[in-house]
Amino acid sequence: MRRLAVPVLIALVLALAGCGSSSSTSAGGSSSAGTVHFAKTKFVLHAGLAFGAFHRWIYKPFKAGELQHPFSHKLTFVKALAAGAFVVHEIKLARVDAAHSKILSRVVLPLAGVASSVALLRAALAHHHVDSSAINSANSSIASAHAASSAAGQPITETTSGAPI
Repeated sequence: MRRLAVPVLIALVLALAGCGSSSSTSAGGSSSAGTVHFAKTKFVLHAGLAFGAFHRWIYKPFKAGELQHPFSHKLTFVKALAAGAFVVHEIKLARVDAAHSKILSRVVLPLAGVASSVALLRAALAHHHVDSSAINSANSSIASAHAASSAAGQPITETTSGAPI
């Protein structure tokens, strides 16, 4: 029942986030992007999914030694590659949401660091190279973004959408 409730809740939040007017705003003429409704809520959702996926599918297997060689744990390696792509995508969405919130605007730069460090990590994994410094760098970038978000008054709860951690 819980496995079904989480995706339904996420779909409901995203559906509600899409409701509203489609008016565009401009901040001094420098931004022509539309208004993002429920920016803080969507930010927490996307960042929580990204951080949870990184820790569940990349960082924990790395610490357990399951990513030492790409051919010893093939499925774990493939999951890490997929998680890397998912994390980069969710961080991009979280950055857009943070940019549209006055409270979270200072989290945009740390999120850019997360996106670039995870993209570099994913590129290394795609070439069958496990770079421990890249994994640790991505983890510290996530910790920095998490701290910046908490300092802005919007703590992030990591989730993997119902998957046991």
